[in-house]
Amino acid sequence: FNAPVATKPEQVISINRKIVEINNREKFVKCFGAMHPDFNKTGDIKEEIDFLVKNKINVIKMHPEYQNFYPDDGKMDLIYEICIKNDVAILFHSGYDFAFDVFNVHSTPKRFLNLIKKFPELKIILAHLGGYRMWDMVYKLLAGKNVYFDTAFISEISDDSFKSIIYAHGIDKILFGSDFPWERQSTIKEKIERCIENEKDKEKIFYENAQNLIKIKDIL
Repeated sequence: FNAPVATKPEQVISINRKIVEINNREKFVKCFGAMHPDFNKTGDIKEEIDFLVKNKINVIKMHPEYQNFYPDDGKMDLIYEICIKNDVAILFHSGYDFAFDVFNVHSTPKRFLNLIKKFPELKIILAHLGGYRMWDMVYKLLAGKNVYFDTAFISEISDDSFKSIIYAHGIDKILFGSDFPWERQSTIKEKIERCIENEKDKEKIFYENAQNLIKIKDIL
């Protein structure tokens, strides 16, 4: 799965139309949808989410750093409410992004904890194991909560910390991700193979959890 980010609200419609074209054409590459926190200034959020759902896209990607928003900001509420009604999950970047101000991180574990409490029915996926380079706070605030973590771009976390977060959070809420091309799939695969001993648990991380969450068979 590819997860594009709309860095401007005007890009949302063109990205999503291109995504549908790619998904209809390609067999082995599928794309999630795009949304922007300010899309309501240029388009209709409900209509756009409806368009995605009708085209078998039930996950959107949002990036609090690139898109300059806090995930617990009230201006996001309408997007969250529409996603809940349509059973659409949101994949968020979480944690540091060194292209931006590291002293004013939008996507902190605390912000996501506020979001989880306010919208417990929202399907949330946090990239980078809940918060890139904020894993101590992830363990303290988010482990075990009603949220999914993916494994994108986490090769630098120690194996012990990786295992601690995963087992404290629950195997059933971990999704395989790599953040390719920034991280090779093989690198993350090797880390999971090394750290997770139970074969059934590996299968859950590699594909079963994603199948259950986003109904991959329906998408394909």
